[in-house]
Amino acid sequence: MPQLETTHRELLDLQRAMLDDQHFKSLCLAHGLPWSPAEGYEPRWYGGPAPKDVELLFLMAELGPITPTEAKKLLPAINHDSFLRDRNLNLQEHYWRLNLKTLCSYVWPENTEQMMEKHLAGSCTFWMSLPHGSTTKSVPKPLIEYFSNTYLRELLRLFPNALILAAGGKARDRLRRLGVDYEHCWAFTRPGCNRREAHESRAAAGKALAPAMNHRSIRGEEGEWR
Repeated sequence: MPQLETTHRELLDLQRAMLDDQHFKSLCLAHGLPWSPAEGYEPRWYGGPAPKDVELLFLMAELGPITPTEAKKLLPAINHDSFLRDRNLNLQEHYWRLNLKTLCSYVWPENTEQMMEKHLAGSCTFWMSLPHGSTTKSVPKPLIEYFSNTYLRELLRLFPNALILAAGGKARDRLRRLGVDYEHCWAFTRPGCNRREAHESRAAAGKALAPAMNHRSIRGEEGEWR
């Protein structure tokens, strides 16, 4: 933690402010979003590298219910330390991870999982979970407007070197309102994630990100970025 206080200080300060934000908490509770850190229901904290070193961010807009596997071990909330590692991708609950992996296979056709681990591991941030058995729901307008203007805008500012992918229409619209540059694809989750257009959009987004990400990887190996 002492090292994180140095490398992640601004981000930790932002997250502490969010967790202490009584207005944000009241908005969540008013719209049926649980807020109980002792039980594992809270904004998921960031577990990735120093923000200045992050090269790729995915913004996914919808709330999802806690899966059966997650329900067995809610704490700590930051347990989402990898998109793929130690996940049984044959389980139905992880279908969206396969869609994410498919997109990444266009970014990194070789060693896809290893490159995902390098660039995406530990990057779950501010993931508000619903209790197991709840259905996915849209974020109410007052809540998303407050979060976007108070926290999301500031959060993205802390990642100056990151390319951003908006997965789904809501993520795209939120970034557009904030005036942020991004690539876009269809959502990784239902409904619609298995439509032909969704598969085509993931392929197009992955191919659009590939030149920049692979160029960054080469420069990193040469010692110019890391």
